[in-house]
Amino acid sequence: MSTSETAQVSTREEIVENTFCQTSWRFRLLITLLLFYQLVPGWGCNLLESFFPIVVEDRGWSKTLIGLLFSTYAVARLLSYSIFPHSITNWGTSISFGVFGLIAQISQLTFGFLIYIPNNGWFVFCCFLIRFMETIGLCISHIYSYNLLMELYPRHRSSLASLSVFISTLGFALAPPFGSIIYAASGYEFPFFTSSLMFLVVILYCWFESPSYLSDRCETFEDRPTYIGLLKNPGITLLFISNLYAAIMGTFVAANYAAYLHDYYKESQYKIGGYCMVYPTCVLPASLIVTYLINKLKPIYPTVIGLISLLLSMLLVGPTQALGFPSSLTVSLIGCAFLGIGFGMCMIPALEIQTRLAVVVSGYPDNVDTRSLLQQLLRIAFGVGNMTGLIFGGLLNDYFGFQNASPLLSLIGWPFLFALVGWSACMYKLL
Repeated sequence: MSTSETAQVSTREEIVENTFCQTSWRFRLLITLLLFYQLVPGWGCNLLESFFPIVVEDRGWSKTLIGLLFSTYAVARLLSYSIFPHSITNWGTSISFGVFGLIAQISQLTFGFLIYIPNNGWFVFCCFLIRFMETIGLCISHIYSYNLLMELYPRHRSSLASLSVFISTLGFALAPPFGSIIYAASGYEFPFFTSSLMFLVVILYCWFESPSYLSDRCETFEDRPTYIGLLKNPGITLLFISNLYAAIMGTFVAANYAAYLHDYYKESQYKIGGYCMVYPTCVLPASLIVTYLINKLKPIYPTVIGLISLLLSMLLVGPTQALGFPSSLTVSLIGCAFLGIGFGMCMIPALEIQTRLAVVVSGYPDNVDTRSLLQQLLRIAFGVGNMTGLIFGGLLNDYFGFQNASPLLSLIGWPFLFALVGWSACMYKLL
């Protein structure tokens, strides 16, 4: 860190200290709640998963219509992270976080009461509209909450960035059982009411406790990073493609594995539910371990190991009998475990490596603008990868079957691995 950057960090810490001492319970609670809010991308996506289809099928919704509603989240999420590349407005970070957070939670609360609309046509229209508004609010408020973390704790940005990605992943795993339990205990409206109330408390506390304007944004528009400027760095582009590829493989397995188990192994629905949890369950410990080790080893190591694990998982999850793997459910589940471990090891170090490349190689400042845009780039990769995995992976599955489609996806990824290893050898000192 240069002398001028050190001075900027010191100035921002003085601003924070004028508001409250960094060792006070108020500051610790603020940081804890902002970290808790990092759950929202995955939470908002998966909260409906366990009970909403059951409810709306009784009102005549087809599976296609339900799928379109769920895809609304992916489209709105991609638009949010693409249209708002410079996520600090003239309102200031904390005010922007509060406004968009309120939009998200009010929309989610409203969604829970749409069930009382008697006309089915209006019910469908309002569900799509409110879901779109909720997603925009969730994603943009998540950007601002991440920026607040970076601004309030500038000396620990790497650790906070890694922890933010891990907690976001946790949201995908925790939301479905939360929604299912609350729905079973209290009825349809209460998952939305409970979730909205929980996050509203977080939003209001963080909004009023944060400094009204605290940002180390670039002084001029010309100094700010852009998506095109960042992607001109070959290392950032290569890692973007790796994250995109990881999302494609994860989505392909998540969307098709249950049907494969039912058709090929004739497993019961109860066992299929348990087997499908192997992949997401392995993501969390891998992410947690990498988060802990991110500042203790070169981050390129877990990135390369994670990509190797992903490629091997596609050979095992089938399993690929042409390579001599036995057609065994045990081997297939080991492949799911490799997929989860690889996914968890790839995404967190990639963000840290991209930050180093943007600051050291491309010459961008190590500030909120740069780190926020890099995190948005990471989420765009996952958003595009999710949609590609559903469409392209679905086509491969339809034409070739699951056992043949998975090794084809693995084959596509090996050139990226070799390119990543070769580039890493050239940039070893930096990485």
